Amino acid sequence: MRWIVRVMLAAIAVIAVCAQLDRASYLKPQLSVVVPKPFRSFAQPTLALIALAGGDTASAEIEARRLVRRRPMPAEHLFTLAMADLRSGRPAAFAATFRAASTRGWRYAPLQVTAAQAALASGDLAGAANRIAALWAENPTHPSSVPLTRQLLAMKGGPEAFAIPLANTHVWSSNFVRRAASLAPPANTVKTVAAARRAGADFDCRALKVLASAYAKRGEQVASSELTCK
Repeated sequence: MRWIVRVMLAAIAVIAVCAQLDRASYLKPQLSVVVPKPFRSFAQPTLALIALAGGDTASAEIEARRLVRRRPMPAEHLFTLAMADLRSGRPAAFAATFRAASTRGWRYAPLQVTAAQAALASGDLAGAANRIAALWAENPTHPSSVPLTRQLLAMKGGPEAFAIPLANTHVWSSNFVRRAASLAPPANTVKTVAAARRAGADFDCRALKVLASAYAKRGEQVASSELTCK
């Protein structure tokens, strides 16, 4: 009986160590590769991303599918699998998985960036506007927020498309207005603000004054006068 108890205690100890190692890999991704397969929870996403980043498409697909089997709900996991499908030369599988991922987790920035880029490329201005708005809402300082917004506002119909989600929020509209001078030509900025107002936007007066002042200093008096607080 004693040896049975010892074996059981040893097994419990091994399980505990493996579980702790897996948890530690969340903070130290380099540990992911040493976590035994049955215990990979925190380690699994990292392993899939490492394979993707390293160009190992076969391993990336295996690890991503294992990740989705274990935890199919998070958008991050489906996005990883979609990218593995794309790298493996399966555009149809990528499209299907990406569509599934895009219905979840608007907070996941890489998903929003990829969806916005695809929408802009296909001319889906409303779709692009919603994805870019999600970036502004979650993280206005994200590196892709400004270039994607600039691209959208430069397109015909872009200011009007972006005005819709802009009018439907008070969370990030002030951040956008304060930075708008660097995002688009004055005429497009005024067009965006005017369209958002027609859609019901109520902009912060201080933010509008900052933008108007920036244009006035650049000699854009017409644009500046159009940005009065109402």
